Amino acid sequence: MNLPHFRRVPLALALAIAASTDAAQAQTTAALRLLPSTATDQFVAHAVAPAPGQLATADLDRTPASLSWPLDPDATLDARPRPFTQQSQAYWIDASESALQQGVRLPLSAAGAVIRLSPHASNPGARIEAQDVVLRAPGPQLHAGVLMQALADEDALREAGMDVPAGSVAFRLDPAFLAPHVELAVPVARGAWLVHVYEPHSKLVLELGAARDGIVAGEGVRVHARFPAGVATASIGGLLSSPDGHSQPVAFMPDAGGGHSAWVVPDPAHAGTRGLWEVHVFAQAAHPGVPRDARTSFSVSMPVARLDGRIERVRTTVRSQPLMLRFGIEAAAASRYQLSAVLYGHAADGSAHPSAIAQSAAWLEAGRGSVDLAFDVPSLSGAGLGPPWELRDLRLVNQADLGLLERRERALVLP
Repeated sequence: MNLPHFRRVPLALALAIAASTDAAQAQTTAALRLLPSTATDQFVAHAVAPAPGQLATADLDRTPASLSWPLDPDATLDARPRPFTQQSQAYWIDASESALQQGVRLPLSAAGAVIRLSPHASNPGARIEAQDVVLRAPGPQLHAGVLMQALADEDALREAGMDVPAGSVAFRLDPAFLAPHVELAVPVARGAWLVHVYEPHSKLVLELGAARDGIVAGEGVRVHARFPAGVATASIGGLLSSPDGHSQPVAFMPDAGGGHSAWVVPDPAHAGTRGLWEVHVFAQAAHPGVPRDARTSFSVSMPVARLDGRIERVRTTVRSQPLMLRFGIEAAAASRYQLSAVLYGHAADGSAHPSAIAQSAAWLEAGRGSVDLAFDVPSLSGAGLGPPWELRDLRLVNQADLGLLERRERALVLP
């Protein structure tokens, strides 16, 4: 992007000229305020101290850190969270030893299904060979080789980038075979197995997504699930799992959009473990009567700190950091907290473009403290942008558990 020449002096240059290279002191100016939050912002209303032992901070570095770097003004950045939506053409079946020996019915909605068998964790060392598999279709019983177009063992699956348990085997049904179901049997099976059916050519797709990609503990999130228009749902249920192994049921209800939704409130007692919470949904379409499984995930952070709304512009005489903003933070627990934000400037035509990004981290004791966010000269002087400046995608993170505490799409306007 070729930005028009500015007659006004860029912010970085103006502040650098005004600075003294000999001094290294800073003073604050009149307080600024955060912009009002929006419906898509994440914020902590009240900081809450964690339970004893719930937040591990002993190994955290307490040395302050700060850096910034310029951004491509043509870059398209998204300051609003975009939750993940899965589109599933697959389902799973838990098969016991006796069920697999006798045969399990696998409903189908399209030709060319890929079927994978993997031993459960409680069944280590179990294996299945190609000659052990029997497929029964409507009509005469057929050996698997008649309907099977390809077969892959665990080595081939891992070479293809799949993380599968030892003993896994997968095969694809011949695309010429089309039936409402197939029965899979392994007469010599030992122990419990997981049967995964993936239909890459099926139009029966279950969409699953959460309204947000992250929340703070104590809040809830809306989860939506739907089959394609015109496909009724015979049954639907779900399970929410935390990173520490806790699980709780998820109850879905019909919604106005023709799908189903559930209001999910994770148990706050299990927040704080690094990792994502996962919603596993299992649904059955009415016609055709084929099941689908889908998963989506989101983060749950302990609300141990919050931006208290105080912002001060620090008039620094350090030439290398011409723009420094001090953010007030209320912490209910001592930890290392990180701030990051993207600075936008404006071109002569009034359009806003990203100029630079800054990150800072510092150790804060419980109570009221602050973290400074600084933009250096190279980060501000290269894009040819000018005021008004905007701070977007402001994030507050607790580095103890990498929990995202606050995220604001538009945080501040600097004249």
